[in-house]
Amino acid sequence: MEDDVAKKIPPGSTELSLYINKELKLRFKLACTAEEKPMSEVVTALIEQWLTQKETNSPGETNKQDRGSSDE
Repeated sequence: MEDDVAKKIPPGSTELSLYINKELKLRFKLACTAEEKPMSEVVTALIEQWLTQKETNSPGETNKQDRGSSDE
């Protein structure tokens, strides 16, 4: 029966699981729905943007947003 609802993961993709605030998730889901964009598409774009920003910073340079964060 579980096969009936199995997720179809696109080729070259993988699943990412994380914990966030319930209200933040709801707001994000509503915003994605309003824009008619899949949540995974928006998250992918945000991660790519964040990584590009990190990779273009000179070594030792710290962003204000990154100070004190430890999300590992």
